This record gives sequence, structure tokens and C-alpha cells, in this order.
Amino acid sequence: MANLSIIGAGAWGSALSVALADNFERIFLHTFTQAEADNLQPKHPALARKYPKNVELTFDLSLTQKSQSVLIATPSYGFFATLKTLAPLLKTEQPLAWATKGFDTQRQCLLHESFEDIFPKRLGCAVSGPSFAAELAENKPTAVAVASKDKKTRDYWAKALRTNTLRTYTNDDIIGVEIGGAVKNVLAIAAGIAAGLGFGANTQAALITRGLAEMIRLGVALGADKSTFNGLSGLGDLVLTCSDDLSRNRRFGKQLAKNLNTQQALENVGATVEGLNSLQLVLLIAKKHQVEMPICTQVLQVTEGKISPIEAVNYLLSRDLVGE
Repeated sequence: MANLSIIGAGAWGSALSVALADNFERIFLHTFTQAEADNLQPKHPALARKYPKNVELTFDLSLTQKSQSVLIATPSYGFFATLKTLAPLLKTEQPLAWATKGFDTQRQCLLHESFEDIFPKRLGCAVSGPSFAAELAENKPTAVAVASKDKKTRDYWAKALRTNTLRTYTNDDIIGVEIGGAVKNVLAIAAGIAAGLGFGANTQAALITRGLAEMIRLGVALGADKSTFNGLSGLGDLVLTCSDDLSRNRRFGKQLAKNLNTQQALENVGATVEGLNSLQLVLLIAKKHQVEMPICTQVLQVTEGKISPIEAVNYLLSRDLVGE
């Protein structure tokens, strides 16, 4: 059995290390600081299960050289910096994938575009789908999409990540898979706002359906396959993130519904809200490609304090009638 390095010891990276422990001889779980490596044992505070014995928390990135493959699980805002740090350390033959969702907000592009800039001769892989960290760590059945332009690369990661309770599906549409994983976080904020305002299942169903339409319009404009958004990284992840309070984005939206400002809502959530990190860039890209995204636009207006949550809902309901 080979070794695996997971870069990022947050809830998601930690959950992956727990779920994949039986697939590898050793898993090096790389932390952002030495203090984090010292303090995280015996388990990540967001997870119920302890780290398995073959998971080693470490601040030493040179251990990536002892790993057959490397999986990035950092927040999206740290993705590009992580790639730059890893570039001089990794061997050409080491497969590299990321389970990070969102856009590279620093460089205003999709994550695979940042990857290709740093590693122009390598083929990376995006892992995305409906997967709460806590449930993955508890071995509750989960399915994800594994996307790469290269069949050999996506087949490698599909096999490496598959367990008795984690099922992987391959996809060659890395653009669609990444867009689904990023935009669903913004739409989950909208779902949280609606839930916080006391609206019911009718509203949630409408938000998911019309939100999916926004996601598809943006994805197709950027070159994605429309059918990708009917899969795990599109509709699957959207339904999950909009429907359950394990979603930090949904919880953030519920806090906004209390008429708290963005900073207060973030403090109450107490964790990274990827939808907020991606929100402005999603709409900037949409504007560039002349794609209308009214739900996402109203979320931005609320987070900037320009309108109240109920005003955002009233605006959406009062828009001119259009065909579905």
C-alpha cells in the first residue's frame, strides 16, 4: 500500500483522512501551522471520529515526497498559494487532485486554470459532490464526481478514493464539476436566508430549481456540458447544501435573515463560508459573459447591506414574468 498526502487539516481534509485510512499505508495530513498539528489530536473538533493510527498530522510538507499522490483540501482562497508551495516539492509522476470547491478569487479563475498555470505539463483532477465532512468521517454512504480532462488521471483517483462507503464516478467535464461545486455554495446562502425568514418547503424547492437554472446558464457560457449539472456535482451538491444545516453556507444565510450584518453572521457561523468568498467573482464572471443570475445578485446585495433579506425575496417575486 502507498502513502497519501492530504493538504489541509480542516474538517474536510480531516474527514477525508478518516474515510480513506484503509486505502493507504500512511496518510500525512498537512496542517497550516505547527500549533495546529500539535493541537488537533485526537480528532478534529467538527468530527465525531478520532484520527486512525496511520494518519499523521504534520506541518512538514517535505513528507509529500514520501507519498504516492497528493490531495489538496484547503479553502479556495488558499488554493493558489498551496500550489506554488508544492510545485518545487512534487515529482512529475505524483498524481495530484483537489477536493477544494470554489473559484480562485485571487486570480479570478477556476481552480483547474490555476493548476495548469503552475503545473503546465501535468494533468490534475477535481473531486466534488454532495459530501458533508461529518457524514463522510462516519462512513455514511457518499458519492462524489472525480473529474479530469485525462482518462488515466480520473481513473486513478476514482480507484484511490473509493471505499466501501464512498462511491466515485468519473467525469471528463472538469469545468462543469468545478462550477457546480462553487455556485451551489452561493445558492445555499439564499436557501438559508429563506429558511431563516420562516419560509417553507415550497420556497426551498423553488430556490433549488431556479438556482440550478442559474448554475447551468453560467456553466454553459464557460464551456461546460449542460448534462453535468444534473449529476452529483451539480444538482446533487445543490440539494444537499441548500437543505441541511450541516452546510455552513446555509447557516450563514440563516444568520443574515436575522438582519445581522455579514461580519456578525460570519462570527456566529465560526467557520469558512465558501459561498461568500466566491460570491463577487461568480457575478463578475457572469456579467462578463452576459449571464443573468438574479438569486445570486440578491445574495450579494444582502451581504453588502444594500437591502434587507425580506427585500431580496420581494424583489425576486416581483420580477417580470418569464418562461421557464
